[in-house]
Amino acid sequence: ALACYRNARRLDPRDPRWSYYEGLLLEIGGHLEEAAEIFRSVVAQEPQNLPARIYLAECLAGLNRNEEAEVLVRDLLKEVPESTSGRALLGELAQSAGRSQEAVELLEGVLADVPEANRLHYPLAQAYRSLGNVEKAKEHLALHGPVGLRPPDPRVEALLDIPQGERVHLLQGRLAFQAGRYGEAVDAFTDAVAARPDSARARVNLASALGLTGATGEAMKQYRKALELDPDNATAHFNLGVLLSRQGELEEALTNLEAAVDAHPADAGALVELASVERRLGQVEAALAHYRKARGLAPQDERSWFEASSLLVDLGRYQEALSTLEDAVAQLPDQGRLLHGLARLLAAVPDESLRDGERALELATAVFNTRRSLSHAETVAMALAELGRCDEAATWQRNVVEEAERSGQTQRLETLRNTLALYEQGGTCRYRFPGGSSISDSGDGAPTPEKPDEEERS
Repeated sequence: ALACYRNARRLDPRDPRWSYYEGLLLEIGGHLEEAAEIFRSVVAQEPQNLPARIYLAECLAGLNRNEEAEVLVRDLLKEVPESTSGRALLGELAQSAGRSQEAVELLEGVLADVPEANRLHYPLAQAYRSLGNVEKAKEHLALHGPVGLRPPDPRVEALLDIPQGERVHLLQGRLAFQAGRYGEAVDAFTDAVAARPDSARARVNLASALGLTGATGEAMKQYRKALELDPDNATAHFNLGVLLSRQGELEEALTNLEAAVDAHPADAGALVELASVERRLGQVEAALAHYRKARGLAPQDERSWFEASSLLVDLGRYQEALSTLEDAVAQLPDQGRLLHGLARLLAAVPDESLRDGERALELATAVFNTRRSLSHAETVAMALAELGRCDEAATWQRNVVEEAERSGQTQRLETLRNTLALYEQGGTCRYRFPGGSSISDSGDGAPTPEKPDEEERS
C-alpha cells in the first residue's frame, strides 16, 4: 500500500490524498521522521485539515520535539477548542513539560467527554503523582487501559468504506490496533485473512491482536500458520518466541528468537528477548554477549543494561555488575529502575568492599520520592542499615512490612519480617542479599509488546 500511495503522489502531486495516506501508514509503522515531513506538506496544502495537524503534532511528540508539537496543538485548539484529541495531546505534552496541574485539568476534561479513552488514565496518574496526590494517582493507574483517541477523519472513513479486500482490512485493523481497540483489530484482521488466506502478513497481524486480547493459544496458532506460509517471516518468529518464552517453552522460544535475530541482527529488542531466554536456559555467556550488543545498538533502552547487571549479580560478578549499572546511569540518568538497582547494589552487594552507603541512600531517597513503592522504601532501609543507622532502617522496614500486610502482598512477608528483625537488633545491622535475591526484586519491569507486522520492525 505504501508503494502504491508513493506512486500515486508522483503521478498526481497536486492531490493531497496520496501524501495523506502515505503519512498515515508511515506513522502507523513507526517511521515518525518521514511521516512528520509528509504531514507537514499536507498541512501546507490544506491548512484546515485538522486530522493532519493532529497527526503531525503526534509525530513531533514521538520524536521528542515537544515544543514544536505544542505550538501546533495550541494553534489548532484556538480554532477548534472542543477537539478531544487535541486537548488530550496537549495534556500529555503538559505533563511531559512538568506542568502537572494543567495536565490534570486537560486530561480530566477529555475523560469526562470520552470516558472510554482509558489510555489517558496513565499520564493523568503521573500528573497526580507529581502533584503529591498519591490516592488519585493510584485510582487512575488502576483505570489505565489500551484505548486511545484518534481525531474524526472523514478521509480514512471514506477509504475504509471501499470494498477492496485484504489491504483495506489491514489498514482498518492497524488503525484500531494503534488506538488500542484490539477487539476491533481482531475483527478487521480476521476479515483480511478471509480475503486472502495465504497472506502471512494478515495472519501475523491477526496473531498480534489476538495476543493482546488474551487469546494466546489462538495467537500462537496463527503465528505458526504464518511461518508455514513464510518461513522467513521475522516478525512471526519474534512474536512467537516472546509468547513461547512467557509460556516457559524455552527451547522453541530460543529457536524462534534466534531466527528473528538472524533476520534482523541490529534489532536490539530481539537481542534482549533472546538474551533473556538464554539466561533462563543457563547459557549465560551468550546472554551477556547479546545484552552487550543490544546496548551498543540501543543504549537508550534500559532493559539491556538492567538485565545484564542483574545476571552479573546472580553470577557473583559484582564489580562487573556495578560497572554496568554505573555506565547505565551515566547514559540514562533519569531511569528510575537503573537508579534503584544501583542504590540496591551499593547498599547490599555481598562484596562489602564495593558498598557505598552514603551514595546508596542518596539514590534510594531520590527514587522513593519519585515513586513511593514498597521496594523503593525497602532499599532506603537497606542504605540506612549500611550506614549503621539501624533505628531509622527499622522504622522504614516496619512501614514496609505493615503496608505489605495491609495490601495482601504475602509472598515476601517472611523475608521482610526477618530483615526487620535484623535492623531491630541494633549493632551491626548491615543487609546482605539472601539466596535467590538480587537487584531484580523491584518488580518494576514491563513485558515486551508484540509487534503488529513485519513493516513495523526497524
